[in-house]
Amino acid sequence: MSISDSLQRSTWLGPVLGATISIILGLFCFDSIMPVTEALRHKSYDLSFHLRPRIIPEEAVLVYMDDASYQEFNPGYKRWDRALHAKLLDRLTSEGAKLVVFDIIFSEANGENPEADAAFEAAIERNGNVVLGADYVTAGSSYSMKQAEMLLPPHEPFEFAAASTGFVQLHEDTDFMVRRHYHSGSLNPEITSMTWESAMWSESPYIESQESASGREAQQAWVNYYAEPRSLPSVSYSQAIAEDQLTEGFFRDKIVLIGANIRTGESNQRKDEFRNPFVDWEYVSQTDRFMPGVEVHATILLNLVRGDWLRRVPLSYQAILVTLTGLVFGLGIGRLRPLSAIPVTLLSMALVIGLSQWLFQQYRYWFPWLIIVIVQLPAAMLWSITFNAARLYVQRQLLRQSLNLYLSPRLVKAFLNQKNRNFLKPGAEKQEVTILFSDIAGFTSATEGMDSDKLARSMNAYFQRMVENGIHPQDGTVIKFIGDSIFALWNAPEPQKDHALRACNAALALGQQSFEFSKDHPIKTRIGIHTGVANVGNFGSNNRVDYTAIGENINLASRIEGLNKYLRTNILISAETREKAGEGLKAVRYLGQFRLSGFGKKFGIYELLQTNNAFSSSQKLQQDFNVAMARHDQGNMLSAMELFSSILKECPDDGPCQFYLKRCQDIHSKPTESIDPTLIVIEEK
Repeated sequence: MSISDSLQRSTWLGPVLGATISIILGLFCFDSIMPVTEALRHKSYDLSFHLRPRIIPEEAVLVYMDDASYQEFNPGYKRWDRALHAKLLDRLTSEGAKLVVFDIIFSEANGENPEADAAFEAAIERNGNVVLGADYVTAGSSYSMKQAEMLLPPHEPFEFAAASTGFVQLHEDTDFMVRRHYHSGSLNPEITSMTWESAMWSESPYIESQESASGREAQQAWVNYYAEPRSLPSVSYSQAIAEDQLTEGFFRDKIVLIGANIRTGESNQRKDEFRNPFVDWEYVSQTDRFMPGVEVHATILLNLVRGDWLRRVPLSYQAILVTLTGLVFGLGIGRLRPLSAIPVTLLSMALVIGLSQWLFQQYRYWFPWLIIVIVQLPAAMLWSITFNAARLYVQRQLLRQSLNLYLSPRLVKAFLNQKNRNFLKPGAEKQEVTILFSDIAGFTSATEGMDSDKLARSMNAYFQRMVENGIHPQDGTVIKFIGDSIFALWNAPEPQKDHALRACNAALALGQQSFEFSKDHPIKTRIGIHTGVANVGNFGSNNRVDYTAIGENINLASRIEGLNKYLRTNILISAETREKAGEGLKAVRYLGQFRLSGFGKKFGIYELLQTNNAFSSSQKLQQDFNVAMARHDQGNMLSAMELFSSILKECPDDGPCQFYLKRCQDIHSKPTESIDPTLIVIEEK
């Protein structure tokens, strides 16, 4: 498998792994009993109340046995005088209270004041709608637990006089918050809570019995808190018992709950208080963090009376939700780059929170959404950042290696800084480029008989020198090595305004490099350069592409390079390159119009002269050569031969003069043939 194919597949490998990690973590937190995961579930419940407005139900009133009442009626904080309860109950009866609930345990008689017990019993009977609290206990071995589970009822006369009794125990979590309704015994469902009995006695339309559908649903209910601690309508016991403290009819048609609200005592003394989800531990005083137990009972009772208890999304649906969110967000975020993954994750968190609040406020459903927000989404984001950062690093290194094959170190650095990835993407575009082809003159004879390993080492050393000393210093792009040839171009992939001049300067530098495969065989590099439009980009199959350039101008540059062996020159450039290079190119001489193999039209060809060439330093030789070329083009072969011969006396190895002298001789020897002297046809064999 190719590296590009592996990288392509890795674009899905990362998201799939991210989704798998997110799902596993979500399901683990969903089902784990670890303190951290349990805290996430609890906080999902608690924080949902913070975004919901406060609700103050009017159906119930709490009568608090608070510190002021204790100071007035029971300064020793001992057992209350039940005659006071009788007096309060008579007032509630006279005012038409709908139901009276005592969150007080009356487990035994008061031997010191039997008259008060009798008065309280009578008051209960006169009211007829009193629910009393009772103790719920379990004892014994696990085998006999059901037989030992029991309700310790109130003092028998009170129990017989009351409308009903139920246990007062609440099901609190480890953080002292009551989140679940708890209406029946864990082993004996016939034992019911005080709030359940109160709701049944008040004929709540939302529950019928424990066995009914609504009753079973209420058994699984979650507490719907309405506001902060001590927000439900309430009065002090001392106010309620006084005749002039409250307006007449204050308790009419109300459910009245009576219980303790003591805020004094030893700091380490546990009171009948519980946490409230509306309260943040960090921002309130110690005394405001808890709500009285009787207010919790009132909240649960109001849930049953109003039918607005909370429901938890069924566990099977939660598992599906956690799996789907892990899959969707894991795949989605996993395909994003690090800078995109963070805002998308934050937006996803906001969407999950919005969904949870919509379910909570509109339908009173909650689910452990913090598992998604705190665990799954950050896990998907961190995996995405880690995996994609690693993948991008690998891609960057591969890009660097790929660019090093083509570009100069300066261009490699520029491309990497620009984060240009188009260089490796399939596709091509038309672009004007300057193309350079080089070839080793006499390569076959120079390498004849060489050991293949030595030849390979020599060729690598040759290419290394040519690229480092010629092409890369002029920021050329090496397309490929073809046998003993080098194919390079300029103005791609990075635009270069002076691309023709750069190519010419690179050619001059290449011509100055001396190299030999052996002492007896020094080699000479021949170069052809042409400027024109070509299709430049990545070509190949789905699994393998090469950065290259194609088009007739590429072939033309190759033909120009091949023209060197006919003209016995080292560097030839096209008229298009000469024009594009402009005034920056000084040492050139015009060699005429040539029609090259495979092309129907003729092209102007120039020789690019090295500094050690005689024509570079002699203005007279340049003028004589230009005159000789003009006479050749005019058909005056005798005069042209005379001038070319004169030049060869000073430069006996000048290839173009030798070529044209022979051409003039051939044309002069065939006076009957019609030959266009300005058109030189070169056909490759």
